[in-house]
Amino acid sequence: MLFRKYWAGWTALALTAVMFFAAGALAQDAQSAPPALALAEGGATAADLDSPFKAVYEQVSPSVVGIEITLKTDVFQGRILTTTSFVGSGVVIDEAGYVLTNYHVVEGADGIYVISGEEKYPAEYVAGDAASDVAVLRVEDARLTAAVLGDSDALSVGDWALVIGNPLGQQFANTLTVGVISGLGRDMADSVQGGVGSGSTDMIQTNAAINSGNSGGGLFNIAGELVGVTSMKLSNNGYFGYAAIEGIGFAIPINSVKTIASDLVAYGRVLYPRIGLEMVELNSPSMEPTEDMLPCSVWVRSVEAGGPAEAAGIRADDLILEVDGERVTTSAQVQSAIRAHEIGDTVSVTVYRIPNLLSIRADEKIPEGEYLTFEVEVKILDAD
Repeated sequence: MLFRKYWAGWTALALTAVMFFAAGALAQDAQSAPPALALAEGGATAADLDSPFKAVYEQVSPSVVGIEITLKTDVFQGRILTTTSFVGSGVVIDEAGYVLTNYHVVEGADGIYVISGEEKYPAEYVAGDAASDVAVLRVEDARLTAAVLGDSDALSVGDWALVIGNPLGQQFANTLTVGVISGLGRDMADSVQGGVGSGSTDMIQTNAAINSGNSGGGLFNIAGELVGVTSMKLSNNGYFGYAAIEGIGFAIPINSVKTIASDLVAYGRVLYPRIGLEMVELNSPSMEPTEDMLPCSVWVRSVEAGGPAEAAGIRADDLILEVDGERVTTSAQVQSAIRAHEIGDTVSVTVYRIPNLLSIRADEKIPEGEYLTFEVEVKILDAD
């Protein structure tokens, strides 16, 4: 009985101690808990749950504009009919009135207008580049706010991603959608959306909603810096056995756009680093050469006279297998690897060479070739 009495007393004391320390722990946790949990426990106010995106939107939305174009579409009873359509978005990148957009937004336009708030300004088409899907416009005598350009190389998967543009037209101008950076360095060279191809092999992927009309708009980070130009999305409703697609959009990295835009303004075209090759993709079910098949590779159709590739020793009919040690199967992959270099760098190109390749008949066995690696200087060949 005495044992039971003292055991009950010690139990009550222990429970009191546990409750005391638990109460202290809860109070401490309330101070460090997430805002939603802290709010529920009385440790925070509704103001602590304010969206972090509001300030970014207020800062950058004036830099995002609408793009409207006019097209001379038809002739009827002796008159040229002109149609007007709101087709996309743009981002102001310079106080002098330079505006970035996608090439496919303004391609073939007879007239271009930039819409900022309630104002509509005629815009000059400076230049565009179909391969990168980038175009530069200029608006004179307008008060436009330039975006702050960020560093797309500093992005990481999981970073906040804010898209601002004009989905479906002026009715939904300056719409904000929020997501994260879903992927980096995406190869979209062979992807097509609505007939628009992307020549980039280094796209930013995001799940922030991108819709028709967002093309040419801005992808911003949480600091309000422009880190990409929204360009395309993948879309499928799952019909005819295809998987449904949601939340897969892409933007051109701003670090690439900076160089492209600079060339467009200065030269009216992009001065891509080249080595002087005309290339064609050689699709083959075999990655390695056999007696019956050539390897899946990039066929050198011709070599530019006096160019770096010729000087290094690459010949017409060589089959490119690797660039800088990476296996390649498309012309876009070769070009992307070359453009990743600075002017004056050397790029390593491995080819498979079969003498008299084009003279081999279809019923003949393919002779064994040789693997050769060349160090080729990267140059600008179109500056003049």
